[in-house]
Amino acid sequence: MCIMIKRFAVLIVPVLLTLAPSLMAGQLTVAPIRLTMSPTQPNATFTLTNGSNEDGFYQLQLFAWEQEGGETQLKRQQDLVITPPVTMIPGNSDQIVRVVRQRPTDSEKEKSYRLIISEVPDTESERGAQLKVLLRLSVPVFVGDKSQTHALSVTRQQGRFVIHNGGNGHARLVDAYWLDNQQQRHIIHKGLAGYVLPDSELWLDTDDFSGQPVAVTFTANGKSLTLPVEEEK
Repeated sequence: MCIMIKRFAVLIVPVLLTLAPSLMAGQLTVAPIRLTMSPTQPNATFTLTNGSNEDGFYQLQLFAWEQEGGETQLKRQQDLVITPPVTMIPGNSDQIVRVVRQRPTDSEKEKSYRLIISEVPDTESERGAQLKVLLRLSVPVFVGDKSQTHALSVTRQQGRFVIHNGGNGHARLVDAYWLDNQQQRHIIHKGLAGYVLPDSELWLDTDDFSGQPVAVTFTANGKSLTLPVEEEK
C-alpha cells in the first residue's frame, strides 16, 4: 500500500541530495549519503551527527521505493527494518543506526528503498512543542549485487525528456544536457538530476527547446554517457 509520510510540523525542509560524502540538513549530518547492501548482507549502518548544541529528536522510517509515471512512490515493506526507529541525539554527538534484514531480498533485479529521517518536537519540552520548522532527509538504500546494472534509453515527450531504464540496477544521473544537431549543449539539470530505478523511468523537464534535440548526455553512476533521443512510439 502506498502511504504518505506524516508531517510533524507546519513546515518541513525539502529533501536534500548532494554529491558530498555526507548529507546535511540543518545541524544533522548523515553518512553515507546512499547505502548499498548485498543480497545476503545481514545489516549495515548509518552515522547520524547532531552538530547543534541542543539535543535533537528524530524519527527514522524505511520504505520500499518505486517510480510510477516518473514520480517517487514510497510503500510499506517488511524486507528491512531500521533500528532504533526513534532516537534522541545529544548536541554535538553521533548516533549509529542500523539497517537490519528481516527476510531474504535476493532478486533478479536490484531492490530500492528510502530511509526517511524526520526531526520531531520533544513533546515533553515546552520549547520543543512550539517548534515550527523541522528538517527531513531522504537517503537511498539499495540491495543488489555488482552484476546488476542499468540499460538506459531516452525519448522526448512534449516539454520533457524521459529516461527509461530497462536494466536490473539503478542509474544515478548527474549534470544532464541535451545536444542539438550542431552538437551544442543545452542544460537540462546541473548537479544531481535524479535516480532511474530498474524497469522505471525518470522525467527531466526543460524549458529550453531552442533547437532539435538529437542526444542527451549525463554522468550515470560516475561514468559519462551520451544517448540518442529516440522518437516516442
